[in-house]
Amino acid sequence: MRILAKERKTLPPTGAGLMRFFDEDTKAIKISPKGAIAIVLIFIAVEILLHVFGVQLLG
Repeated sequence: MRILAKERKTLPPTGAGLMRFFDEDTKAIKISPKGAIAIVLIFIAVEILLHVFGVQLLG
C-alpha cells in the first residue's frame, strides 16, 4: 500500500462538478465593494433627509 500512495502524484477532484461563483462570466453590471457601500450610504442619507425634511416638503 505504501508504494501506491507514493506513486500517486495528482490530487483527487474536490469540486464534484460544482461551479464557483467567479467561474461564470455574466453580462451584468459589476460594482466594486466600495461602490456598493457608497450607494447604500447615499440611500441611507436620502432616507434620513426625507424623514427630517419630508413633512416640510410634502406638507
